[in-house]
Amino acid sequence: MGRILFLFAAVFSFSVAPAEAAEPPPLEVYGSLPSIRSLAISPSGERIVFLRHEGEQEYAAVFDFTKNELIAAADTSNIKARGVFFISDDYAILRVSQTERMYGFRGEFEYSAAFSWNLVTGEIKQLLRYEDDLFPAQSGLGRIVGRLRGADEDYVFMPAYMGSRGSEPDYDLLRVKLSSGSARTQERGYDYTRDWIVDLNGAVIAREDFDDKSDIYSIWFYKDGKPQKIYEEKTELPNISLLGVKPDRSALIVAVTLEETDRQALLALTPDGKFSEPLFSRSDADVGNVLTDLNRVVYGVRYSGLKPSYEFFDPALEDALASAQATFPEASVWLTDWTDDFETMIIRVEGAAAPPVYYLYRPGERRMSRAGAVYKGISEDQLGSVKIMKFEARDGEQISSILTLPPSGAVKGGYPTIIMPHGGPAAYDAVGFDWKAQFFASRGYAVIQPNFRGSSGFGRAFEEAGHGEWGRGVMQHDVTDAAEAAVKAGVADPERMCIVGSSYGGYAALAGGAFTPELYKCVAAIAPVADLPQMIFTERRDSGKDSWVVSYWTKVIGDVREERDRLEDMSPSNHAEAFKAPVLLIHGNDDTVVPYRQSRIMKGALERADKDVELVKVKGGDHWLTTSEMRLETLRALGDFVDSHIGDEAAAPISP
Repeated sequence: MGRILFLFAAVFSFSVAPAEAAEPPPLEVYGSLPSIRSLAISPSGERIVFLRHEGEQEYAAVFDFTKNELIAAADTSNIKARGVFFISDDYAILRVSQTERMYGFRGEFEYSAAFSWNLVTGEIKQLLRYEDDLFPAQSGLGRIVGRLRGADEDYVFMPAYMGSRGSEPDYDLLRVKLSSGSARTQERGYDYTRDWIVDLNGAVIAREDFDDKSDIYSIWFYKDGKPQKIYEEKTELPNISLLGVKPDRSALIVAVTLEETDRQALLALTPDGKFSEPLFSRSDADVGNVLTDLNRVVYGVRYSGLKPSYEFFDPALEDALASAQATFPEASVWLTDWTDDFETMIIRVEGAAAPPVYYLYRPGERRMSRAGAVYKGISEDQLGSVKIMKFEARDGEQISSILTLPPSGAVKGGYPTIIMPHGGPAAYDAVGFDWKAQFFASRGYAVIQPNFRGSSGFGRAFEEAGHGEWGRGVMQHDVTDAAEAAVKAGVADPERMCIVGSSYGGYAALAGGAFTPELYKCVAAIAPVADLPQMIFTERRDSGKDSWVVSYWTKVIGDVREERDRLEDMSPSNHAEAFKAPVLLIHGNDDTVVPYRQSRIMKGALERADKDVELVKVKGGDHWLTTSEMRLETLRALGDFVDSHIGDEAAAPISP
């Protein structure tokens, strides 16, 4: 984990050093990890913890308001730090991961872990490290589902698969001692157990099961320590999801999609198995995120939308967030953390006239204090302008997009343009700070991020309209229509347009090059899927043919057993001869989500068709570009490639 570093800093500051307005920030500003991320506050509000990136170093640091100084830091430069947060004022948790390959198990997996950080002694301990019965090859080990409150705060609760190599491991709930990392079993689960909810006294409240083999989904409520089944359905993909517990502990909280609104809402599920009327629901938005504490007590929700909005059980909290949003009416305001009493909140503001910033917000005092810039080195006049662009698709459907324009004041139109479809595909782009979009905008490009059908956040019907519609269907039509709408609006230069995407967005980029080759002057795909049948076969091999993962992709893409020809036809690797634009493929060789082989298949197909193609292998790169090294290598390759095909003298040169 690395040694503890104590910083001898006279002044604690997150200030931004403004860059010269005449020149865009260097590539490293966008390609490196954010200067500050994962900012969290202690339960009392007396301390904050964060990940700080400077040059080639990253560290986790703790600032104490009562002492007005940094009190500790831990070097995280040589690990993939996923996040940091408080368990108590004296303990923080570092979550990390690394890509592993283990003898006797097929392929690679992303091994995650949690480390307890004693802020009094400086000791760092890996949790669950010495458990003999821990199943050897599993991801998700860094997950914490509860803490104890009171005199015995030195424990947390963590689920883990327990069992020896060659066995069918059970997903048990473990009570883990922070000071040593050792654990004992709190409650035993099954190989099909998926989740646990535990209270502040250590008692199990509920368990969620889903058996892939029998397709039985169930929720169990614990009364006097004994589980009672209160919900069951037979389904390949569950229609309900256990999310937490009401603040008064009287019922569980579950997510469902309401037939009458076609939107995801939250309901209460009582211990006798009855559902309440909707607790949180809107006819124009899905519940996008549930706001809970570590023990899954639900306080409110954040709704989906191009800018976030909130609703709480406590009207005072709702008023507090509304006040914060009113302070930044053009921006997205993200509530990221809070104290136990909600007297202090952490909010991140982005997507307006200023670069993204963390604030400490004290609603009782109606006081907001700037905590620090997320990206150091970007001034207001260097920020790309983020706008909402809506257009009508060819069949009349209204599609929303995020449009990022160069920081040049008034819209002049005729920009060299990048179409950037998102990954997922069940995700969506909102008003905010996208590091790739902002990089390209700073170099004089317009960037369009369409929320095509198949995206989440716009209702079930909108998302399901994309099922089976990859490549030649409405999902790709919406991407194409976004490009043509930008040309019609005078924003995009039709002679200087590229398509760039990651993951599913990488597939969409390749599909754009294959099925609308006349539209794009270059195609760049990061960690793309290129061969759909191969993708499904890989999932069946790695997850098991009965897995819900296979059921999900069968629903979203199609059944490879019955529709093999159609899936072959939707695969860009089978249409290499149609490409006209040069292609850049970027893929990490440690990608555990989309195998590196997918890009090799695409490269081979294009080379056999005598097309212009380059494959950049990011050595040690994962699917999420977790480190600065991965991001910088990707952005340098992207910048040079796009510049060489649609750049002009107005675009700043890419820094080495």
